Amino acid sequence: MEIPLERLIERVLAELEKLGMAKITIKSYAVSAYGPMRNYCARNGTTCYDPAVLNAFLNSQKERLANSEISERYFRKLRRAVLMIHDLHQHEALQDSRYHSGSKCEVSEYFGLYLKRFIEAQYLTKGTISWLKSILLQFLCQMERTGHRDFSAISPGDVKDFLLMAADKHKGGIQNVLYALRLFLDYLRSNSLVSIDFRPVLNKPARRKKRMLPCFTREEVEAILAQIDTSTKQGKRDYAIILLASHTGLRSIDIVNLRLSDFDWLHDSIHIVQRKTGRPLVLPLEPDTGNAIAQYILEARPKSTSDHVFLRTSAPYRKLADCGSMDNILEKYLQSAGILRQPGDGKSFHALRRSMGTWMLESGVPLTTISQVLGHKEQDSAKQYLSMDHVRLESCALDFQEIPLGRGIFQW
Repeated sequence: MEIPLERLIERVLAELEKLGMAKITIKSYAVSAYGPMRNYCARNGTTCYDPAVLNAFLNSQKERLANSEISERYFRKLRRAVLMIHDLHQHEALQDSRYHSGSKCEVSEYFGLYLKRFIEAQYLTKGTISWLKSILLQFLCQMERTGHRDFSAISPGDVKDFLLMAADKHKGGIQNVLYALRLFLDYLRSNSLVSIDFRPVLNKPARRKKRMLPCFTREEVEAILAQIDTSTKQGKRDYAIILLASHTGLRSIDIVNLRLSDFDWLHDSIHIVQRKTGRPLVLPLEPDTGNAIAQYILEARPKSTSDHVFLRTSAPYRKLADCGSMDNILEKYLQSAGILRQPGDGKSFHALRRSMGTWMLESGVPLTTISQVLGHKEQDSAKQYLSMDHVRLESCALDFQEIPLGRGIFQW
């Protein structure tokens, strides 16, 4: 008897919820793991459970991993997703403990109480809170293993020992560990739970070199918009989304979570609280963008109890998924516009935000204004766009007229 793949996926997600996995993690599995799996199966002519097709899907992802198209972490997630489908089909249950969520660390009631109070005092996104809590649980577990029952006797040496352990476990992510410890130990000191200033131990290491990914040209964005059939309901939605992203630089997570009440139509502006930074942001709404959004809302948006602006085009009519939905929308128009994507070329939905920042800089807009418009938490974040302004960079280049030549070689 053939079992629909969709039914098994729904059951896996329900089992993960029973196991206590965070909703945001379950949603991530539903979109970024099971979404590609569904698409692969559909392209291979099946919507039912077929072990051979699922294993072929996993092999195709292994090839992508070998070609550096996806990360090792993402591949492990896809592998877990496939294994969970197999387990549920064969055993009617998830068999492996690796599917359980949460940290394996358990701390004393005392440490747990102050960790809870610290977390409640933070104004950060759910995703940041999640990894913050994970790191601090590891830290507190190690403190307990070394004999600490409260915070009073924790020394810089204890913190250094934890950092040595964390450096091996969190390769490439030691900045996150330092950030978590700085926040937590500063909180403890401000509440007189520790007397030592741990900041000298937690000095920030040299910043990693950050590769600045390219952005879209104005011509490429125009070509993308030209591919959208705005006579259809889906086309009206997609056109409004891409136009909004390229004209405001809003992050995809903020566009997905836009609500009808976020628009001040009387004053042509958008008012949101950014998901990434937790900071309020007010942006002007240009006529073209406003008209596109209004046309979608009035003519194409499905009737729904949801107050989110952009909804699915098929029932149930709820908001688009936080993870991946914007990239999926953009991808099909990139292909029809003849814009080829290569691994690591940066031509994702987020590139529309980079494009906005670069175009503003090319137009002579000050970095401070760019930072404000894009809702950066720190003004330095806007400096990355300097490297994209090739015309102005060329004007800064020095020639070699003042350097004498001898036998064809520059002499200093």
